[in-house]
Amino acid sequence: MNNKEAIIQKILDDAEQVAKSNIDEAEKTARQIKERAEREVEKFKQENLTKADDLYADALERSKVVSNLDCKKLLLNAKKATIDKAFAEAVDDIMKDKKGYLSLIEKMISSCAEDGDTVVICKEDEKVITKKFVTDLAAKIGKKVTLSKDFGDFKGGVILEGKNYDKNLTLELELSAIRQETESKISKILFGGKK
Repeated sequence: MNNKEAIIQKILDDAEQVAKSNIDEAEKTARQIKERAEREVEKFKQENLTKADDLYADALERSKVVSNLDCKKLLLNAKKATIDKAFAEAVDDIMKDKKGYLSLIEKMISSCAEDGDTVVICKEDEKVITKKFVTDLAAKIGKKVTLSKDFGDFKGGVILEGKNYDKNLTLELELSAIRQETESKISKILFGGKK
């Protein structure tokens, strides 16, 4: 081998050595980058799994709260409907007892009527609160009171239409006032707790 070939071989050997060293260094750096990336991925997964668990737990808790509120609202509406039905049935029961109902109407008109008032009744009372009943009552209390030819849009009781103002003596209004006073007691009796 001559000098020239030896020089070329030396250059090739050195180049191969540098290339091998560069490759080894690149592989080492690549392994380090890969290991760091794997650690970062694992760390990211752990952090996000924890966050996902936290988000899931929060969402679950919010769902429970909303469900509880919805249940309470449904229960409250059912209780209200039950009490509404009880008061509606009370109106029916009052009106079924014709003698007691007429006595109640007589007391209402007697205590609130003024001269010139017109008694407005509902369609259901057409055969119960008659013109004769109103005329006889007017004579008994000594006031000029007449029966209206028109019917009111209510169920039970009367409205006294006056010159200056009207007096609402309907059963709905009367029972509404009673309801405000007694609803919590009724609720406690029916449902065993507070309203």
